[in-house]
Amino acid sequence: MGLSAAFALVLMGGFFTLFSYDLEDVIFSRIVAAEADRSEPGHVPGITRYDGHSALPPWLAERLRPDAPPREYEVPAGSHGHFHVAVRPGAGGERRYFAFDVTRLTSTTDNLKRTAGLLLTSALLALLAAALLARLVARRLGRPLERMVEWIRAEGAPPPDDDGGVSEVRALRDALLARDARIQEQLERERRFNRDASHELRTPLAVAQGAVEILELDPPRDAETFERLRRAVSQMGLLTEGILWLARERRSDERCDLHRVSRELLGLYGHLRRSEGIELTIESAGEVQAPVPASVARVMMGNLLKNALAYTDEGRIVITIEPSAWILTDTGIGFGRAEPGSESHGIGLSLVERLAQRFGWTLSIHALEPRGTRVRLSWRG
Repeated sequence: MGLSAAFALVLMGGFFTLFSYDLEDVIFSRIVAAEADRSEPGHVPGITRYDGHSALPPWLAERLRPDAPPREYEVPAGSHGHFHVAVRPGAGGERRYFAFDVTRLTSTTDNLKRTAGLLLTSALLALLAAALLARLVARRLGRPLERMVEWIRAEGAPPPDDDGGVSEVRALRDALLARDARIQEQLERERRFNRDASHELRTPLAVAQGAVEILELDPPRDAETFERLRRAVSQMGLLTEGILWLARERRSDERCDLHRVSRELLGLYGHLRRSEGIELTIESAGEVQAPVPASVARVMMGNLLKNALAYTDEGRIVITIEPSAWILTDTGIGFGRAEPGSESHGIGLSLVERLAQRFGWTLSIHALEPRGTRVRLSWRG
């Protein structure tokens, strides 16, 4: 902004000076032209008439050709001065020359230069004063804002007390405090609900798990029904575990072997294949320890695997384990391409997104062409 203002001042000063010079030349030329065109000789001081080129002083004659067309000329004559000369046709083909000595009059140019310099200096000083004032105002307003930014970035830091005496900064701080209070209230309400819901589920779930363990000692005759019951209880346990993790205040430093978790999930959900021809494979270069508890990994990856199994009629489902990512690729209908009303992710996909965010992971889902979906869970190494 300051550079733009300075450039504008210099440009205006330059235009003002050039315009003044041009105006001065026009005035001198008009004066000498008016004298040359008089029917009767006038008495304008400084104008001398010469009849014929030979009558001109040598230092003026060498600067004007004998055949110069009739008009006005500006002739700088060095040490002899500065002239404006009007050339007019005369009797017998001779030229008449009216030389106007403006040497003393052009001394105003120096005054003009001094005046332009004074104006430019005054404008620059005014610009400097405005810049200093703007800097003081910016510092007064900027310092409280910088402290507020530091407070927002520092988790758990107390709000700044100094608002710089600026009412707008104070209003902004109060609005941020009110917003944080509402967010904390909503988060606490959600955590409380997750804790209560999870604990309410754990009691009947523990009873069901105990009953399954007792039945495993003496399996019932209807083995298929018992197997469905056992899997349902196991899935319910994973869902409850995932909800409990959302209710916890701190993250865990636990890590898990993704290859092992993936094998467990294929064994747990493999029966959900819509046809026996669907191939389930795991591609991994080796053991990968992911920064997440095994129970959380089972919840996230298990829900993604169930979705893939639900929408894949043929082809294959591939789990690819990379050093910093878990990728699931299927040849199903493709994410977002199901018939309206037929898609149903339930609480699964929402729970995966929430858990991924809770542990600092990234979830991305992309439909493939012509069919299929690629789901990627990644984390920072």
